[in-house]
Amino acid sequence: MIATVEKCLVSGQLSEAANILEKGVKGTKAEVFVVDWAQKARMRVIAEQALTLVQAHAIATAAGLA
Repeated sequence: MIATVEKCLVSGQLSEAANILEKGVKGTKAEVFVVDWAQKARMRVIAEQALTLVQAHAIATAAGLA
């Protein structure tokens, strides 16, 4: 499981890494910590997607002004 999570992280698949890690520790003492990390990882993915959208909008707006 850890190797799969590492591969996901290396390839930029943060949400998938969070999902795999959460499933892997479900019912263990580590679950509390992993759930917290997974929520933060998903929030980062959302923030990165929002940033990409804002950048694309800014580029499109600037292109229209040229």
